[in-house]
Amino acid sequence: MPKARQTCTRCSMRRQKCDRKSPCSRCVQNKEAHLCTTEWINGYNPNIHRKYPRKGSILDARHTTTTLSGAHPIHPRNRNWPGTPTSDPESPPPFRGGDLDGHDGILPHRERSYSTISSIGGTQSQHLDSEQQAANLDFVTFGRSEYTDVSIGRLLSSKDAADFQTKNSVINPSEQAQTSQFDDSGPMTGGFSPAARAVEVYHIRSLLPEKKQVYQMVEYHEKYMMYWSGGIYHGPTFRKTLHEAYRQSNVLDPQNTDWRWTAFLFSILSASIIGSSDTVSSRWGISSTDKIRLAKNWGNATITCLILGDFASNFHVYSVQAILNLHTSLHLVGSAKEFAVYQSAAISIARGLSLHRLGPHPDDNKATGLNSEQKQALVQREIGRRIWYAITSQDWICTTSQGLYNIQPRHFSSIKPGFYDEETMDPITDDIPNIAHHTNHLNDVARLLIRYQDEVQDATDMTTKYTVVLKFDTKMREMAAEKIPKVLSPRTPINPSWPRWVVWVRRLHQISCSHKIIMMHQIFFNKSFKSSKYAYSRWACVDAAKTIISQTSTEREENEPQWWVEQAFLVTSGLTLALDLFHRSSQETEAREDQIWIDKAIKTLQNCPSSSLAIHGVRLINSLLIERLKKLENAQPTRPLSGTTQPFPTDIGPATLLGQASEIDQVQATSIACPLTANDAWAPPSLDIDMVGFEDLKDNLPLEVGFDNNVFLESMLSLADSQLF
Repeated sequence: MPKARQTCTRCSMRRQKCDRKSPCSRCVQNKEAHLCTTEWINGYNPNIHRKYPRKGSILDARHTTTTLSGAHPIHPRNRNWPGTPTSDPESPPPFRGGDLDGHDGILPHRERSYSTISSIGGTQSQHLDSEQQAANLDFVTFGRSEYTDVSIGRLLSSKDAADFQTKNSVINPSEQAQTSQFDDSGPMTGGFSPAARAVEVYHIRSLLPEKKQVYQMVEYHEKYMMYWSGGIYHGPTFRKTLHEAYRQSNVLDPQNTDWRWTAFLFSILSASIIGSSDTVSSRWGISSTDKIRLAKNWGNATITCLILGDFASNFHVYSVQAILNLHTSLHLVGSAKEFAVYQSAAISIARGLSLHRLGPHPDDNKATGLNSEQKQALVQREIGRRIWYAITSQDWICTTSQGLYNIQPRHFSSIKPGFYDEETMDPITDDIPNIAHHTNHLNDVARLLIRYQDEVQDATDMTTKYTVVLKFDTKMREMAAEKIPKVLSPRTPINPSWPRWVVWVRRLHQISCSHKIIMMHQIFFNKSFKSSKYAYSRWACVDAAKTIISQTSTEREENEPQWWVEQAFLVTSGLTLALDLFHRSSQETEAREDQIWIDKAIKTLQNCPSSSLAIHGVRLINSLLIERLKKLENAQPTRPLSGTTQPFPTDIGPATLLGQASEIDQVQATSIACPLTANDAWAPPSLDIDMVGFEDLKDNLPLEVGFDNNVFLESMLSLADSQLF
């Protein structure tokens, strides 16, 4: 005869020790004395009563597919990528979307990405099984699919926790409190309290311009500015989503849209208003005096919308596009250090979306035979490739000033963007200008720079380093002359039917390569003043500086945008020639030529009154020229620094200059050529992404300059080492 059961069923199910009383003390303590019994209701079932209890509704969350469109079809932060089919055909893609899975016709199985938003190639298709979906939840581990998203915040989400509490009427109060602390729908969602969030939403709504102005700036950006960022979005698709956002209304309510999409919209508005000429902006009804204020406000609104959209947790391509496009108005949106932080976030998000694994696909380069879903998948693949190559170019292009790079070429398999018609996405030949020409060539230049950086670091002595510099100087000149695409080569006649940006991008590539030559020779430029062994570096830097000034001083077309990087290149060139001027006597012919070119650079910068970088650069060059005049007037070689001139900073890299320039009052634009006073003190130098500069430059400056022990222009030649050129 089996022994009579003495442990109560409640303690048995809880796997807790029972004192075998009736009722037991645990049931009494839990106020379940009326439920304490040793008899199984409906009989004993080992499949149920011998199994360890599991919170099924909560643990099932690990098997839920987390796609790039999110699980909730309404919440503003869970939107689809534009054009991705949704379960609701009447709702606009960026504002309402259902769960979407990967499609075999979009990405190979190994190249699919499932993140907290939508897959880069997602289209409507058959659902994958739960295990396969969980295996692809790789945004946390950047591709290591064996680790799935099993974070506590994921397992104890508010919905699943609520379901569990409903199904289980008895729950330990301590467990309930522990569960509620992980509820991500609490009052501080997105980093804002409800009150603060309401204020931010009201403020964002007040910053939106009129509908007509929005459409004008979006059209201008797509037509005249998109090429510079590498074509990181599809113009027709964005226009479609913009129409759907407004619908029949004249007012866009950001609460009814994806905040990350709204952030991207603000980044476009900020870039358009600061990049356009005064003539163009006046046609939009915006005065030149309001341009800087609006660019700042819209740039800051971009960051606010990203935070409201919880972009760091809910990955979406909109977030990457918004951050990359901020680079256009970088000198007005906070500081370069802030942009560097968001740029790193963009790299992480892009990897989470598997943009680094967009390899070849059977549907690539197909002119016919693609249905609407396949065509949309093609658009998304190509935009994803453009985004990834823009990110890598940004990272690699500034290695000559940073001395390092974050993205290794061997760590991604995405192929170069192809040549497609922007409207129809039909393949075109490479003799027709396309944004991919610019994107791919810039990436080739950036790849050359990381090879240069690797070999320079491997060199053991200065002679070997100089050999590397001369080697890559030749390669850079060959790339600018022989390996550039024909449509971008100055030797190819301009076809009147080509877009106007082809003419502009040709000039940008020429001055970019000239600037990179200066950057490669920066190690030996200062040494060339002492040793004729490095005379070629001095000639190369001076010649490149003159090329930059010559190319940027041409008369601009009415619709041609102004790029802050051109102004930064000009400042770098002016400082390079000024430094060369310091090491020449006033009787030398080269000294008079240097002065002419410097004056030309200053005059060109003064034609950009809306650019705080240009204003700041002119002040800096004028300060240097004032010191040279004092040198000539006073023969004493160790004359102390005059109290009427500000000391030079130890760091004038682009990030520092941009941060300082953003605080200059616009009233100073009318007096940028005036001598500086003691009140115009430099902001304290700080570490930034372009801080590496001349080595021991202070030892090469003439003592009569009177700079004492200041490390003059420590990162001078890093000034214009932008992330895109």
